[in-house]
Amino acid sequence: MRGCRGAALLFVLLCGFLGGQMLLWPDVGRSEGLPVVARADNVLTVPDCAERGLKGTTGRARIAFDHEGRTYTKVTSDLTVTVPMSWTHADKLLFGPSSEGYRLAMRCLVRGDWRFDTRWEEWRSHDPVVEPGARSVTVEIRTHAWVDERRKLLVGPWTIDVRPAWWGVRFTPPKILGAVRWQSVVVDPGRPGVSMATPRATRGEGAHGLLWTSVAPERPVTVRIEPSWPRRWSAQDDNAPFGVLNAAGYLLWDLLVAGALWRAAVLHRSRHRLLDPVEQRVTANLSNWGAALFCLSLLANADEMLFVAAGAFEDPDEWAQQARLAVHAWWLTALAGVVLLLFAGARRRLRVVGIVLALVAAVPGVLPSAVGLHAPTFVRPEAHGHAWYTVASVAAAALASFTLLALGTWAAAWRLLRDGRLLRDTSADFPLSRALAVSVGGVLMIGACQAVAKERDWLRGSWPSAFVDPTYVLRWSDGTFISRHTGYGAWHQAELRSGLLWSADQAQDWWTGKLWVLTALAMLAFLHVASRRRTDFSAPAGRLPVLRTEPGPVERWLLMVSYPAVVVLFLGIYAANSVPALLWFFVDLAALAVCLRVGSRRAVLYRRAGNKPRLGNVVTPADRAVLLTAAREHREGLAKLRRLDHGQADEGVVDREGIEEELRNLRQWQSGPGGAASERELPPGVTVVDAVLALGPRDTWWGNATRAARYAALVSVPFAGFLTWAQTLRGDALNGTLYDPFGFPEVVWSVASWVFAFAWAGFLLGALWRRLPGRRGPVKALPLAVAYAVPVGLFAVGNHLLGEEQDILALAAAAVLLVLTLTALAMDLDTFRAERAFWPSRTQLLLSVYQMRFFSLQIAWILAQLVAVVTLWQFFTSADAPPSGGGSVTK
Repeated sequence: MRGCRGAALLFVLLCGFLGGQMLLWPDVGRSEGLPVVARADNVLTVPDCAERGLKGTTGRARIAFDHEGRTYTKVTSDLTVTVPMSWTHADKLLFGPSSEGYRLAMRCLVRGDWRFDTRWEEWRSHDPVVEPGARSVTVEIRTHAWVDERRKLLVGPWTIDVRPAWWGVRFTPPKILGAVRWQSVVVDPGRPGVSMATPRATRGEGAHGLLWTSVAPERPVTVRIEPSWPRRWSAQDDNAPFGVLNAAGYLLWDLLVAGALWRAAVLHRSRHRLLDPVEQRVTANLSNWGAALFCLSLLANADEMLFVAAGAFEDPDEWAQQARLAVHAWWLTALAGVVLLLFAGARRRLRVVGIVLALVAAVPGVLPSAVGLHAPTFVRPEAHGHAWYTVASVAAAALASFTLLALGTWAAAWRLLRDGRLLRDTSADFPLSRALAVSVGGVLMIGACQAVAKERDWLRGSWPSAFVDPTYVLRWSDGTFISRHTGYGAWHQAELRSGLLWSADQAQDWWTGKLWVLTALAMLAFLHVASRRRTDFSAPAGRLPVLRTEPGPVERWLLMVSYPAVVVLFLGIYAANSVPALLWFFVDLAALAVCLRVGSRRAVLYRRAGNKPRLGNVVTPADRAVLLTAAREHREGLAKLRRLDHGQADEGVVDREGIEEELRNLRQWQSGPGGAASERELPPGVTVVDAVLALGPRDTWWGNATRAARYAALVSVPFAGFLTWAQTLRGDALNGTLYDPFGFPEVVWSVASWVFAFAWAGFLLGALWRRLPGRRGPVKALPLAVAYAVPVGLFAVGNHLLGEEQDILALAAAAVLLVLTLTALAMDLDTFRAERAFWPSRTQLLLSVYQMRFFSLQIAWILAQLVAVVTLWQFFTSADAPPSGGGSVTK
């Protein structure tokens, strides 16, 4: 009942949200209303652009290619046209941007006589600038595009023909501007310059630019450029063989992760012949999730590989025929949800819900004729529209398939957490009603965000087309009739239907890219159960030396694998292709292994006192209380010596030798009842404070790991927000967020994923705490930070050599160092938490533990300066990212 109420409330909020968007954007509602242009019986008189009135118009055009510091080449077009006030539509340029008169005048200057046109590849950072003069009006229009696909690209008055080996650039202003006197036409191709140009340029401009001062319509400016191979390859990432290799890279990455999980399960079964039921379940979950992950990756990537290899998306003009490929996404997405439910071991009620959702999604996909669906016609504008049940069935199939995928994810996560004893009540059943309500509500909210983004994208791509009825008949001003056309409203409805049809395919690709979280939960559940397993019964658990209870070979293998699979994630994409990322999986593992191997030699618990055993093979969790008391006495003794050095003698202080003798005696401690030895001694150069800090705040490695994960998650929130802003909300990335169907959900997910990754980095820090070098926490954080910075640095070097953007690599590496450093400081404070009541602040307690005064403050100040420098550097030098939005309907 509560789930139903929650879903109902969410539906009301959703309706209010969509209604608010309609009020915020009047153009949305207006586009389907009455046309502004006068009409009679659906016969429209085409307003003449009055080409004769444009005599005396002057213009300047410029196009610039920016290849440096980016994956995709950015093309910027600047068009300046000065029209006389005698032109019929000159005064309309001063109208409001949403008025039909303004759109007509602007359309004449940038599109010509076309009443309706869409340019999904063209972007505007701001509205055109209109400057009125005494006898003329000057219009400045800046647009840009990204060369990210092999096709004809229209940007401003230019046409770019993207070929595999070279790109052709032609100056193609609207025919209505044939009488314009072009004062300058400039082509700046960037490095390495042009390879051919006709007609002959008047002169050069800048390092590689060419300038023409006279342009004849019969001999348009034509330029050929040959960019560097990384830019040419990036522009073909949707074409074979590049698109096939890109999808194969993602598939092979998931296969590597799945293979690592299978190896861990096999090793654990071979090392431990007898497993209790809990261990059997988590070990089976580990291997089964590896198989499920590979199947899900096949469903998400194999179809794309086949379609790209077959050339299904080679011709952009075949967009309507390509719509038939979207239908398969319903049952593929539903099949992915079924795989997750099978892994989760769904019970009867959950199976029934899954079957119902699968049928709703599969029937229109398998038998589209049953609901009157013909995909190529569904995405085209139709005079009489489509049957309501066809549109409803498409919406239901998209909703059901995505809901089944989300519900299967919750069920799989529930099983992993329950079997791994990570839930408070491990015997509780899966909360089906609550999970279903959350899944449906989440899908509806994502759908609302998607609809808003698509509407924004439509307004951008269809600018400045005329607002007319869905169907109309053109008639020129001389009374001549033209053929029947479909107008703005019909194309608008077609674009909404197209977005609805493709939503399941986009949702599957977006959602399956987030399933690495389930991989992390599978490893976490196994590590939790493995940490509770005892193989040494020679003494009580509290009397076992700490190094004997550290993670075993299988646990260490999973901790190593989790580093590239959870913390670093998918690094190493060059030229918009993911194939090189496979190598970085092994680079990440090697970097962490080397840092740990080198660091463990200097770990406090691995030191020896002569030929005696290592300190970690002597000290036990039961010694913690004795060592804490000795550590406090040690710090008090050092404080007395410091005061003696400053000439401040306390009562009871006889001489320096007595204090030093007390400190020497603290290097040995008596073992309590049941200990393995009666007296123990610290290795040379190790104080009792160092020994306590090396143990960590908890008795087990799992306790240290979870404690560090909590601290890391807490301190990482501002860093996660800052990194998300740098990735999704800064510069041109904001356009990608506002116009991407999953832009806003991706912002939320980006914050959550950064926090999760930082928390897992803290988990690694705590789990490996006793193997890490250094006497204090901040030093222990350095090996993990270095292990993160090494592959990031190598990747940055590759980006520099290929001339690609550095994104937020330096900022991420600095954030990892700071988060781990702050987490390590919190771990050291937590170790001495019993003394917190005796100190006015945590800072003073920390300085007392470290026996420092102002040095730590200086270090904090230096780190703050480093962060400021990195932030400013990233802000001013990072390249813009291409927006990921784009319509699916073109004309």
